[in-house]
Amino acid sequence: MKKNTSTKKQINRREMLKKSGLFLAATPFYLGLNSCINSGKKTLDADVIIIGAGLSGLNAALLLEEAGFKVKIIEATDRFGGRVHTVKESDVPGHPELGANGIGGGYARLLNAAQKYGVAIKKFRPRTEMGPSEILYAIKNNLILPKQWENHKLNPFPEAYKKSAPSSASWSVYNKLNPLPKNNLTAWQDSKYANWDTSVYNVLKKEGFSDEAIKLTSSTNSGYGVDAKSISTLMYFQILNFITQQSQFNGQGGAAEGGNQRIPEAMAAAFNQDILLKSPVKSMSSEDSGVNVILQDDTKLKASYVICTLPTSALRHIQMSPTPKGVQQKAFEKLLYTPCVQIHFVPIQKYWEKDGLPAGMWCDNLAGRFMALKNDPLNPEKITSCVAYLNGNISLEIDKMNQKDAINAVLKTLEEMRPSLKGALRFAHYWSWINTPYAGGAYAYWQPGQITEFAKDIAKPNGRIHFAGEHTAVVNRGMEGAMESGERAAIELLSLLG
Repeated sequence: MKKNTSTKKQINRREMLKKSGLFLAATPFYLGLNSCINSGKKTLDADVIIIGAGLSGLNAALLLEEAGFKVKIIEATDRFGGRVHTVKESDVPGHPELGANGIGGGYARLLNAAQKYGVAIKKFRPRTEMGPSEILYAIKNNLILPKQWENHKLNPFPEAYKKSAPSSASWSVYNKLNPLPKNNLTAWQDSKYANWDTSVYNVLKKEGFSDEAIKLTSSTNSGYGVDAKSISTLMYFQILNFITQQSQFNGQGGAAEGGNQRIPEAMAAAFNQDILLKSPVKSMSSEDSGVNVILQDDTKLKASYVICTLPTSALRHIQMSPTPKGVQQKAFEKLLYTPCVQIHFVPIQKYWEKDGLPAGMWCDNLAGRFMALKNDPLNPEKITSCVAYLNGNISLEIDKMNQKDAINAVLKTLEEMRPSLKGALRFAHYWSWINTPYAGGAYAYWQPGQITEFAKDIAKPNGRIHFAGEHTAVVNRGMEGAMESGERAAIELLSLLG
């Protein structure tokens, strides 16, 4: 390992982590390669190397460490959390979440970690969804209040669904048709439901939706994927069951005080062994004697086993030996991540008071979900910031532009559509999950046929290389899914390490 020539004594990584608090991301070098200074080794040995310092990797690391094993965590970026990412308060007032947002009341593993490592859980923080009294529909440059929508001339939905909001008509269909047992969160992988592993487009078409209606409810501001033809209906059934299960814990859960990234930071602080930040992996090879891991800077590491928690979008750029076989290799090549761009603004004028309309908008144009966020706990009705939250095709369109042009295009769209917004917003922060090299998107989504083809195989070990990450979870989704997957991978190795 390279030594830090400007530092003469070894740094106590654990103490630094504890003292750094919210400023961990500002000190990446000392927590990365320098965590191993004075080791004198060219090859670092461990029982387990964990690739990725998100929730899944950290959970696996802490469980294995508690069992007495030597563990090293390798992280490509300069921070902890992966797709749990809280924007800095200095960038956006109220430090909204760039990644994982709400913590469900049934997120037992995550809530336990927060309690164990001293992170307070407060009430939910708003981001992409707002209530009927706080939202305005902007359809074909028409501003429509929710109470006007059912009988509005631009409402294209079948009669049975005209009461549904533009974003929720498809969900009404999923709720009506969902064949999965509500008390069985693993049923989505049961082959008896494989006939539902078809596109949302096909299902909505059979339910009487026109192409225009399908585009509005499922291809506009799509929460997953790009459009209605790229998403498996079976995935939405599983999401619906998960939401139903979480609703049983009403009044519990919420969000971490100071932002959800505080949880993985606290988990990292509790880990007693080495974490190498800014250390992207170039290759990993599984052999009879262990796994060889080579970093991009040609540092060589070796362990008995590896747990790789990377999204498939990042895993595709790592050389792996042996090459995964059959459907698992196809899974790594084909599982995609939802494109997402966020453009954050600070309101410098109360535009909602100028026109008397709700502050947030659900738009069918480049503005996407334009949400007014209230993230001041001392003043819960104060709008602290706004975000143009862009998914699907519009995010891909925006992401092709340079940042300045993208911001101007969204602002122009907003101001032309709603005159009270002219001069009312100050740009604060731009974030794209699309071009983030170790994410490739906001979260995984299953295309038609993929659940049936490779959902059961994606997490199978490849020699001594084991896999985790939210995309490998079976029961849970989101942050709890990541925690579940890390726990499952750790248990796999506990039985092998003895």
